[in-house]
Amino acid sequence: MEYALEERIGNPDLFTGRNEEMTYFLKWINDIKERKSQSTALLARRKTGKTAILERLFNITFFKNDGVIPFYYEIKENEMWVGDFCQDFFLTFLYQYIAFKSRKTNYLDRDKRNSLKEAKQAAINEGLDHLTGVIENVEYSLRYKRVDMLWNTVREAPKTIAKSQGEFIVQMIDEFQFLNAMIFRDKDMKIPAKDLAGGYLSSAESKIAPLLISGSWVGWLMSELNSMLPNRFKYEYLENMPQDEALEMLYKYSRFFEVPVTEETAYLIIKISEGSPFYTSSILRSRYKHKDLTSVKGLTDTLDFETLDNRGNIKSTWMEYVNTAFSKVNDRNAKRIVLHLFKYKDRELTRKEILDQLKLEMTDEELEKKLEALVKGDIINQGQTHFDFRCVRDNIFDKVFRGVYQKEIEHFDVKDIGREYAKSFEKLKRQYRRLQGKYHSQKGYFAEYLILDQLTYRAGKNNALFTAVTRYLPGDFNFCEYSRVWRYDSSPEYSRNFSVDIFARAVRAEDYSIIGEVKSREVKKFSKEEAVTFERKFAEVRKHENIERAVGFIYSRCGFTADAEEYCKEKGIACSDDERWINFC
Repeated sequence: MEYALEERIGNPDLFTGRNEEMTYFLKWINDIKERKSQSTALLARRKTGKTAILERLFNITFFKNDGVIPFYYEIKENEMWVGDFCQDFFLTFLYQYIAFKSRKTNYLDRDKRNSLKEAKQAAINEGLDHLTGVIENVEYSLRYKRVDMLWNTVREAPKTIAKSQGEFIVQMIDEFQFLNAMIFRDKDMKIPAKDLAGGYLSSAESKIAPLLISGSWVGWLMSELNSMLPNRFKYEYLENMPQDEALEMLYKYSRFFEVPVTEETAYLIIKISEGSPFYTSSILRSRYKHKDLTSVKGLTDTLDFETLDNRGNIKSTWMEYVNTAFSKVNDRNAKRIVLHLFKYKDRELTRKEILDQLKLEMTDEELEKKLEALVKGDIINQGQTHFDFRCVRDNIFDKVFRGVYQKEIEHFDVKDIGREYAKSFEKLKRQYRRLQGKYHSQKGYFAEYLILDQLTYRAGKNNALFTAVTRYLPGDFNFCEYSRVWRYDSSPEYSRNFSVDIFARAVRAEDYSIIGEVKSREVKKFSKEEAVTFERKFAEVRKHENIERAVGFIYSRCGFTADAEEYCKEKGIACSDDERWINFC
């Protein structure tokens, strides 16, 4: 897939998983053409992948070119005069619109977003004269500093243009909570424009240009939406990744950033991070000088650094939330409340329980305001009712918070945090060993990734061994150097989504690329029906990737049914059930 908008994730291949969310939102975007989609807010804390999802949705929608025009804008966490903000917002929309209509991605260059005159000329050059009227309206409002008129014009521009042209536009606005907080009515930044978000009261109901907004300050954004835009947005929460996606991300980052892990430490990282892409990435990319993720002690020391050291990415990110919340409720009682809720991870506490158990000398109304501020700052969570509250259910945040504040409130040795990690890992190691027993081999659980490693580092150097343990390879086949070795997921722009476990693209055209499937099941043999399905996916990958020389490969730990074996032999699909594929040589 091509990428019109440069994605901040860096290498596009680092985008991992989020299959359920991408499927949902791609359908949501497609449903705009039938006026089915309601404006939606995507909610999750920082560094969980919201921006990556929005940018990828923009790129897929842009290149799919199937009747919906994408618009993406991020509201920055820095102060701006409303005139500058409106012009930047409007020019971003204009140039993305012109780029989509003309199919010229050079219009997305950031340097182009500084001149309405140039934008008007670009629209004329591309035969989009219908844009000139709205551009002139913006020019007039800017010239005479009619800021309310200006905001109304630029905010409504996507809907206005969609309506006039019989088109559909999806508006993706990232970090929506900063709209009221960071934009000012005066150039001296003294008078906040506190009601800009309220302008979407009507706009958010549009079915031809609905909004998909995001916010990484969940409590703050929900407070804004509930007070200024009630019932205008559906809420979608970005949860942690399921284990298979988290595992794929871990191995992908491990290879990309050249940070080795073992099967055991990979399992421990996935479990302790609970599928959080932020925690997984922070551990793999930690600045800890003695980082060693191939041993349990090395992993424990790295987590200690990330949790307790001011240079740790995990600690510094969480402290942004803590410092923001405590700037409003910075007192000993607020810290006591948070620490107390950590002791009840398995249930919610009522305001009365908090008052009584901590013997707080304040009224219920005073406590309610304090708790609401902590919820808005994402330090605690609202319970099932407005009378109930609970801690953030997280394996790591409580250790960050306690490492900073618990010694101040009660007797506490910060070194206990490291001991708690060690204790957690001992418990997880016992689970891991039971898992090894279940699969009769420690190499069964992550078989897919072990085979990817074999192809990357060992198969070419041990060609005789790996060809000997693999049946039905072409006579002239040799394992070789590969430019890419990873899973293959079809781009969502294709009509049918599918994936294969192995895609090893040969560097040289005369060598064979490998497209493969891995099954590490305990008892069920690979069936003929599965072989037929794999053959179809094999053909699609070859077609989409324009590969002439490729071999299909199936690894099944439990072997193959007789008719599957015969089918693979007939079709020239290489097969193996030899465990040397998942044992390091």
